[in-house]
Amino acid sequence: MCGIAGIVRFDDQPIEPDRLDAMLARLLHRGPDGQGRCMLPRCALAHARLAILDPPGGHQPMYALRCGQHSPLHVVFNGEIYNHRELRRQLEQLGHRFTSDHSDTEVVLLGYRQWGEELPQRLEGMFALAVWDHDAQRLFLARDRMGKKPLYVMRREGECLFASLVSALAAGLPAGQPLRVDADALLTFLRYGYPFTRAMIQGVEEILPAHWMSIDAHGHARLERYWQPPAVAGGLIDAANAVDALHETLAQAVSARLEADAPLGCFLSGGIDSSVIAALAQQAMRERGRERLRTFSVAMPAADYDESAHAQAVAQHIGSCHTVLEARPDHVVDDLNHLMKLLGEPTADSSILPTYWLCRAARQHVKVALSGDGGDELFGGYDRYRALRLLERHRWWLKHIPPAWLADVNPRSTRARLRRLVESARAGTSPARQYHRMIHLFTDAQVRQLGPDSVRQRIDDANDRGEAAPGWPSTGDEPARQAMRWDLAHYLPFELLRKLDRASMASALEVRCPMLDAQVCELAARLPTHVLMPAGRPKGLLRELAGRLVSPAIARRPKRGFAIPIGRWFNQSLKESLAGHLFDGTLSDMGLDLHAVRRYFEEHTQGRADHTHRLFALLELSLWWRWVRSG
Repeated sequence: MCGIAGIVRFDDQPIEPDRLDAMLARLLHRGPDGQGRCMLPRCALAHARLAILDPPGGHQPMYALRCGQHSPLHVVFNGEIYNHRELRRQLEQLGHRFTSDHSDTEVVLLGYRQWGEELPQRLEGMFALAVWDHDAQRLFLARDRMGKKPLYVMRREGECLFASLVSALAAGLPAGQPLRVDADALLTFLRYGYPFTRAMIQGVEEILPAHWMSIDAHGHARLERYWQPPAVAGGLIDAANAVDALHETLAQAVSARLEADAPLGCFLSGGIDSSVIAALAQQAMRERGRERLRTFSVAMPAADYDESAHAQAVAQHIGSCHTVLEARPDHVVDDLNHLMKLLGEPTADSSILPTYWLCRAARQHVKVALSGDGGDELFGGYDRYRALRLLERHRWWLKHIPPAWLADVNPRSTRARLRRLVESARAGTSPARQYHRMIHLFTDAQVRQLGPDSVRQRIDDANDRGEAAPGWPSTGDEPARQAMRWDLAHYLPFELLRKLDRASMASALEVRCPMLDAQVCELAARLPTHVLMPAGRPKGLLRELAGRLVSPAIARRPKRGFAIPIGRWFNQSLKESLAGHLFDGTLSDMGLDLHAVRRYFEEHTQGRADHTHRLFALLELSLWWRWVRSG
């Protein structure tokens, strides 16, 4: 797990070493175990290393000398390849010679020499990689299937920059180069709480998951997709055998992620996903005769948000060595400022804070941690999937209920949940519009009030293009399944996995997600919805496996998000600090309407509405724009 960066020139102008050094400096928190850089005639590469596999043999940038007709190559690579030993054996049989003992980076390097653009589809793992081909003067970039590892690109006249973080790309721009807001990305952020493939800084784009990009000597780019989830196959497997198939596939995924030349543990919240992963990991370690698995949970500062007792019960059941870490939110805004300086992008998801606190505390004990991320999107864990199924049958009468009848300040109440269902029913017959109404941050009407002008102008254009939920699957699947596929392509990589990567790597902790193994994803994608969610029960299939591995009581537990009571803090300890950031002129400098901002603040702090997520998003925008203006 590392950070990578590079600059490629297409006009034969020299690359300033100071620019590469500035990019590398922004990545040091991701790789405190070593840094490397190389300056080639038209390409400069940098790497910050977190040494997990083969510490002596995995230094980067790594190069392969000319061999016969094979061109010299350089590579920088971020991630872990779980099938690296199998690929190494294949390459050795094909005549390639390795100099490292078991470095997966060298497998990537020689694998590209052998298979070229076909390499990514052979890799099982999480990765973002860049290979420079000396003879062809070509840059090859690739990203893993689900988007676990980030990779940003900025193509400018005469050059291309790439890096693991937006902040590193910004640092690599020539001195005095201004940063501008991408209005389309800002609109997406206000609508959903996160930008999609276009970053908030104009000109920066993220390479999509399961894609590779090749940029030739003239700067011409070619982008191709190498993998996508398969279609549902109703007759492939029946419900009776689905639990066995999932058990076997997920056990293999967990086992593959236990290889590390550094201390390894597992996050354990006490919920379905992390409990299943921890149970399988403990079983695999026991079979290998290794020490007990280290598991970690975090005790939240509010009792109604704290699940540490459930995590301890699971740990006792599976026999792991459990540690409860204390979340100490003493410096919330300071932590958000720290993360913004490292990352260079805002998020409207306040759970980045407890995720960061958990990773920061766990890093004192381990260097690698397994997590249960991906279970909700793959196995139907969100209530909104069930809501779409309800709308198929009951929209005809739900749309006639006035939403005002169901007003409630508490967003978790039954009345508030019913109101969201009614509002979705009134959004029309399109599942995409219904789903957008369920997951939006600000409505389009609220965005028009909030501004800025450049964003207001884009709302009608986006609606005219049918972008209620951009990229909504056009398959014949039922709406709930379409929503799951949309989340896999948008919410998972652009919000959840970004948050996990940034929060963990801010503490130099590698996090691995067995649920997002390619074989697990393909199995889940093929299973019909009635198998994933029997009788409409969210994550029903995964719950059956949890009952087998842990206990029926754990399998029956309702879903609890990894959240903090930040909405309460906005009314109490954080009220003054929040007001200071919202009304210090930063948001108005971005072009936002402070009258609208003040209305959200006053309605929330006076208890007339719950605007927790909107206020957190506005706080993040204020911190981000302040970072941009700081240069």
